[in-house]
Amino acid sequence: MILDKIRTKLKESMKNRDKEIVLATRNILEKIKKEQVDSKIELNETQIIKIISKYAKQLRESIVQFKKGERMDLANKEKQELIVVEQFLPEQMSEDEIKKIVLDTINNLGASNMSDMGKVMKISLEKTNEMADGKLISNIVKECLK
Repeated sequence: MILDKIRTKLKESMKNRDKEIVLATRNILEKIKKEQVDSKIELNETQIIKIISKYAKQLRESIVQFKKGERMDLANKEKQELIVVEQFLPEQMSEDEIKKIVLDTINNLGASNMSDMGKVMKISLEKTNEMADGKLISNIVKECLK
């Protein structure tokens, strides 16, 4: 189970005195615990992966902002944390795999123009199941619906 992997990684990094990994794994566990408390239910694997994916997305956005602000020290810190966070995510799909899913979805829906983008995006996101970046899917859908 993914939660066990995160806790094991935390213990190992505490023993090894690896501050960056300890911080990253604690942040992940904190976000999961917060969601459990807020929703008052035990989270399943899919929900936990969504939380971790959302956190990874936030880190990527922070990196971009720090680079724009020429704060490479903070950008590098966020990159290190992102590397740890991504270890707990399922392997991401390739661009070709995503494109195949998008094209199949477009054919099944009979989508032909940008007004169908929302429908195509919804189904494509469901089919990729957190194994592809939404921004990448969006770019591929736009490219295919031109």
